[in-house]
Amino acid sequence: MDCAASRSSRPSVRRERRSLAIKRLNRLPENNGRYRSVLAAMIIRPYVKPNYETMLITSRSNQLDYEIFIAKPFDEPAEGGYGVIYVLDGNGLFETAAEITRLLTRKPKGYQPAVVVGIGYPGGEAFDTMRRTYDLTMPAELANLPLRPNGEPWPEYGGADELLALFEKEIMPAVAQRFAINKRKQALFGHSFGGLFVLHALFAQPALFSHYVASSASIWWNDYALLDEYEAFKADLNSNAISPLPKALMIAGGDELDYMVKDSMNLCADMMSLRVPGFEASWALLEQEEHVSVIPGAISRAVKFWLAATSN
Repeated sequence: MDCAASRSSRPSVRRERRSLAIKRLNRLPENNGRYRSVLAAMIIRPYVKPNYETMLITSRSNQLDYEIFIAKPFDEPAEGGYGVIYVLDGNGLFETAAEITRLLTRKPKGYQPAVVVGIGYPGGEAFDTMRRTYDLTMPAELANLPLRPNGEPWPEYGGADELLALFEKEIMPAVAQRFAINKRKQALFGHSFGGLFVLHALFAQPALFSHYVASSASIWWNDYALLDEYEAFKADLNSNAISPLPKALMIAGGDELDYMVKDSMNLCADMMSLRVPGFEASWALLEQEEHVSVIPGAISRAVKFWLAATSN
């Protein structure tokens, strides 16, 4: 027998022997229920992070409820206050961003402590399709939208500006009241429709955040109407109408649909070609990742992109 094959089979042989031994022990009167009694003696409780908290906000503009997830830093802020990253689809993405931030700000790495805020919804769904479709998209003509993969009608859409107003007037002031925040070190991250929203925010309110990170952005929305917003943004950049100037990062997975990769790559290439001192755009392609598997890597890139800048 081949030695490598023999070695690879040993774990399964050991598991089978262990399983048989346990079955035999359980058949003995004196051992019956022993393993169940051990489990019964354990204390099982929910796993709660000591630095996590949530707050519920009811939007004054649309009366919708939002659950805001917050990861508090363990250390005191640097001079000027904490940086903060706002993560869309907070129910599904907040904890990944919070843990990556915690690891990257551990001493002696050098990155300054920071706050992570997830924007989510009451309930346990990782992605609330109805709510996120409304919040993360701009108004659109139904004729300009593709058929949904499940064949169902589109949920209500077009509330992106309401969410932007919620950020500016309610969420960001509430976080600044809770923590000492450096208002020039605030990032926004979103994926898919969230990436679309990030780019809309960049083009519509470029001074609201300092860093904009769009992962796998749905640039196709409303027959690429976002590109018209981009042209207006370019005109403002070239006329020095934007201050302070933001930094942008666009990300896509190498195994995503071709048009998703090309749309992001082409838009980012155009932004990178702009010769406006102080404005920065960069691009990252995460190989062998598709639309969902790209998320953890995209969050990691986003957090490092933001922390590296905010620690300078």
